[in-house]
Amino acid sequence: PYIAMPLLVGRAASLAALEVASAEDRLVLRVAQRDAETQEPAAADLYRVGVIARLRQLSRLGTGTVRVLVEGLARARVTRFVPGGECLRAQVETMPALTVAGPDDEVRLRRALSLFEEYVSLHRRLPPELVTLVQSADTPARQVFAIAAHLGTRLDRRQGLLEIPDLPALLEALGGMLSSEIELLRLERKID
Repeated sequence: PYIAMPLLVGRAASLAALEVASAEDRLVLRVAQRDAETQEPAAADLYRVGVIARLRQLSRLGTGTVRVLVEGLARARVTRFVPGGECLRAQVETMPALTVAGPDDEVRLRRALSLFEEYVSLHRRLPPELVTLVQSADTPARQVFAIAAHLGTRLDRRQGLLEIPDLPALLEALGGMLSSEIELLRLERKID
């Protein structure tokens, strides 16, 4: 959530979902596939937690695909997939907003921000300005999900972060992931 990102969409069902969203409220639910190799995913092939996103821009390309800019608004849990029509629909409930509940959360957040700063300094493809961008986000939730969005880790690990319901547990998991990634980056540097 809270991240704007461009996507290329080419599957018939996904294109149909964009058409429906464009004609209605311009909202889509973005959920990840469990296996990227599945060409025509069914409900069982999708994770149950995703992000409600607003369609910001759509550009049709000559290849039949659509370039779309989506902005994540909130995390949501699928309560039921509803088949029908040309695309899969879902009934969802939004997940509660993440807020700092006390000094322990503040300490965990500072640790995550500090680890992210080190992660960016070691990462060869992330610009240093990214740290300032994340630190200037207006809520802890925006900071946390901005960090998670820039982690170069497997999809299932990032999905796990998205599914964590409360801020303390999310900050603990994020801190652990950042520490692991930093160790790997240090090792890469040492080998080079």
